Amino acid sequence: MKTLWEGIFKKNPVFVLLLGLVPAVAVTSTAQNGWTLGLITAIVLVLSSIINFLLLPVVPQNVRAVLQMAILIVLVVISHSLLVELNPQVVAQLGIFLPLIAVSSLSFQTGDQSKSFGTTVVKALGQGLGFLLALVVIGVVREFLGFGTIFGAQVVASSLPPMSLASSVPGGLIIIGLLLALANKLTGQGGELHD
Repeated sequence: MKTLWEGIFKKNPVFVLLLGLVPAVAVTSTAQNGWTLGLITAIVLVLSSIINFLLLPVVPQNVRAVLQMAILIVLVVISHSLLVELNPQVVAQLGIFLPLIAVSSLSFQTGDQSKSFGTTVVKALGQGLGFLLALVVIGVVREFLGFGTIFGAQVVASSLPPMSLASSVPGGLIIIGLLLALANKLTGQGGELHD
């Protein structure tokens, strides 16, 4: 349970490790986009970790990195194909960041191979859920401030003008910066000054 907790909160890919910031800024103008990209990334990360755990011990050391990338690419191509069939509009909204899941997932994977299958899966699940949580939180804040909605449901009456900057990339950077500061404050990390 500690490994799962660390992946979600203590080693969150976006708020702590600062990985995946580009899709976090570019895609999360709505909570639905954050949910979709985060969920697909989490699934790909868990599946690739399972496949890697099973295959890497029997593969020579000098081929492992190529195999890990190939597994991620195949899983992302399968995800992309399924999404095109199910909902092409989502593929259009996620744009280039859907195929880039392979690179994001590769950066999330730690180099160490756990001895236990359960630990490997829980570690990948924690990283995936942490990324999903971060994208949804960023998406909810940006969508609420930019459009007055959360997951497309109107929350604030239209009498208040939305803060359109929140739904833009510069607004996303500002919001992520503020959320990073909040995460650092809550966890007691960051901000130390040394002489």
